[in-house]
Amino acid sequence: MLNLRPYNNKELLLFPPSVGDYLSNDHLAHVVDEAVEQIDLTPYYRKISPIGNPSYDPALEIKIWFYGYCVKTYSSRKIEERLGTDVAFIYLAGMQKPDFRTISDFRKNNLPELKNSFVEILRICHRLGLTKLGEISIDSKVMKANASYSKTYDEKDIIKEREEIEKAIKQYLEKSNQTDDEEDKKYGSDNRGNELPENIRDKEKRIKKIREIAEQLKAAEKKLNQSDKKEINFTDNDARTQKSKSRVVAGYRAEIAVDSKEQIIVANDVTSEQNDAPRLISVVDKVLENVKELNSDLQEPIKLPADAGYSSGKNLAELENEKYKDKIEPYIPDTNSPSKERGRGHDVNSPFHRSKFIYNKEENSFTCPAGKKLHHIGRNNQCEVMYDAYGNNTECKSCRYFGTCTKSKSGRHISISEHQHLIDKMRKKLSTDEGKKIYGLRKITAEPVFGNLSQNLGFREFLLRGLSKVKGEFSLMCSAHNLLKIAKFLREQNMSY
Repeated sequence: MLNLRPYNNKELLLFPPSVGDYLSNDHLAHVVDEAVEQIDLTPYYRKISPIGNPSYDPALEIKIWFYGYCVKTYSSRKIEERLGTDVAFIYLAGMQKPDFRTISDFRKNNLPELKNSFVEILRICHRLGLTKLGEISIDSKVMKANASYSKTYDEKDIIKEREEIEKAIKQYLEKSNQTDDEEDKKYGSDNRGNELPENIRDKEKRIKKIREIAEQLKAAEKKLNQSDKKEINFTDNDARTQKSKSRVVAGYRAEIAVDSKEQIIVANDVTSEQNDAPRLISVVDKVLENVKELNSDLQEPIKLPADAGYSSGKNLAELENEKYKDKIEPYIPDTNSPSKERGRGHDVNSPFHRSKFIYNKEENSFTCPAGKKLHHIGRNNQCEVMYDAYGNNTECKSCRYFGTCTKSKSGRHISISEHQHLIDKMRKKLSTDEGKKIYGLRKITAEPVFGNLSQNLGFREFLLRGLSKVKGEFSLMCSAHNLLKIAKFLREQNMSY
């Protein structure tokens, strides 16, 4: 007799009381199941129509979507497939099998509700002690849209493309009329001839597709003129050109605020902005809003490190207001302090860096390292911030350092923001041991989360199109990240949910 285990895949079996019994006690599906059971589903139930075929329970749909994002299954078709093959999906769906269209429509039609459910999952994290809310780091990452960069046009491109298409339509019509005249002579005006199918002879059908493209271009041009954008992507109108290191894509900027204790995402958002600085206050507001939802009384201001991309004097001034002063303590280096003076090319260690210019308050002037005076020459407004400009149009050219300090024909100029005192204050704070330590948290708090989302979970680009939809999609991804953190914590504590 062979030393084998008994095997018969055709044997009739009695199933256990629950399909979930096939899963280990610490399986991720149990965490997702119990977490969704704690979510208020009232907003979902309100949207269910009282007429027609009965709907699938929103709890079912949420569970399979949350679990899908946790296990890198972002497609409704893939989820439908796994509802028939994967025990965890079968368990979460209660052995029901909605088709991919139903699954997809639920995500598409409930994105605002799913974004709110992110806060419910966050509340569970807080209840388990996974958040401290003492230090929360902010970071952003460029993510590719479900669109090609080649489909991005500015106004000049659209006009040129439309003119070329209109020219092509005109040439095509002239050629079509010439062909018709030749065929009339050959076959007679009432005979069609068998060489050309009817749909090719029909001039309207010949140019229908080209006209559709022309109309799309006109609509795109109109939409571009009505917005403050300088470009538009034909596939995803909300996506914009984004630069990330060595690549340029049509995409968005995904933003996260992460608690330092266990890397729990406290707030998330997506923007089509091409820079981070205009987004800082919006992200801070989301952080405070979500912290308030946790019913957490802040004993001290939240220490908030963010990279230099979020820096601006205007932002620092805003955070000095009463609304934020006792709640947020920022740690944000300015773009000039770590390396170079923007637009001048002077390293901070250079004797001609603007930090080496000495201010004379009584004269309202600066003295350069060569001893020459830079006098106040006016004020200008940049991005709603006033700058005082100082320069020397007469002595710079005769200075022996001309060409090293500046190559400008009008001499050396420096501009000082009205918020310069706040920038200097921030530099001083970040130069302390405590400042360096807190700012250093960003690299081990927010950056690894983006690494987890892109590398471990494979979420590198959006599947949906349009800003409102990608906001919901990213919120789903962030909920999945937090659910995985909950599962890991329970496993380490040898606990069940």
